[in-house]
Amino acid sequence: MSGRYFDGEAMSMIVNLLDNGPDKMEALEGYIKEADESENYYYSLLWRYEYAYQATFYSDPPKAMPVAAEFASIYEAHPSALGSVRDNGGAESYLMITQMGIDPVVSLPQIPMEQWEDMMDKFHALVKRFNIGHRTYWWQMAQFWQYVDKEKAHQYFEKFWKTGRDGLSDCRACERCYAVHMSLLVGDREAADNYAKPLKAGRVHFCNDAPKIYRWSYLENALDRGDLKEASSYASQLNYKLEHRIHDLSYIGAVIRCFAYTNIEKAIEKFVSGMELVLGLWDQKKVYDFYKGAYVCFHELDKNKDTVTLSLPEEFPMYNKSGSYNCKELEQWFYEQAEATGNKFDKRNNSNYFKKNLSLALACEGKKIF
Repeated sequence: MSGRYFDGEAMSMIVNLLDNGPDKMEALEGYIKEADESENYYYSLLWRYEYAYQATFYSDPPKAMPVAAEFASIYEAHPSALGSVRDNGGAESYLMITQMGIDPVVSLPQIPMEQWEDMMDKFHALVKRFNIGHRTYWWQMAQFWQYVDKEKAHQYFEKFWKTGRDGLSDCRACERCYAVHMSLLVGDREAADNYAKPLKAGRVHFCNDAPKIYRWSYLENALDRGDLKEASSYASQLNYKLEHRIHDLSYIGAVIRCFAYTNIEKAIEKFVSGMELVLGLWDQKKVYDFYKGAYVCFHELDKNKDTVTLSLPEEFPMYNKSGSYNCKELEQWFYEQAEATGNKFDKRNNSNYFKKNLSLALACEGKKIF
């Protein structure tokens, strides 16, 4: 045990003053190390949970995976560190961080399906052990299978919807957003609209993400169907809610895709701001969504301009110090990147979801808003 003085309460007060995101995560990395060296298992667990939460909601979600695995190891060795074993102390935190460690697998095509299945088996064992999170388990199954077999995914969604809520459940608004998304996935617009009614009427309490989730689902669906009028309405609503953070990159990509037809200058503006966030990202689904939008943007821009002046990060593989870029070359690069990323997902999932999805990227080409 380290002989140095350790004051976890004071350190928690300090870290809580930091902005959410990378700054807080960097501080937590140091604090976790100090807690481990001091063998203070309460703070070792608490700060790992907070780090995973920050990664999930304010940074790059896959970064929650290593600390989630560490949390599990420490918790199993010291089950009373977060409270009484008799009262299942810390069980909800244990289940929640385990979920945060599993959730990003859907966005990491390099992780084999067999590994995800093993993680889900272990998660299900915890759900049964502590008798909490049954609803969440079915949602985890549904969201992964949506890219493998949409009918099977909807079956899991129905089990999720019929299972009672508990302390591990998402907010009611987010769950309705999931219902909208899953209904649109299988082409049931009537069900989607029924699930969305309380959301559109403002009859449920919104968290920060809920209004963006369901509007993104409607926006992507309208774009894929070539309904530019409906897409434009949802793109405007969604754009109003966007924040300049990694968490919104999929939403930003969809807005860029729509604005490419309705407001190309705004599309370029959103693209430039997003490029500051997407490079080096672990979450490949967000990369795919953003690059798909960028591909459509430069496909449209190339029709009227040969070159465009952009201020892009030096880390961008096609970075040009002069700031002048060939539109056709950008279109081709982003298409190839989106295609390559989609192929990795399809190979892992043994499906053609992303191939079909990318083939619909230009579904609104030539459409007008009447």
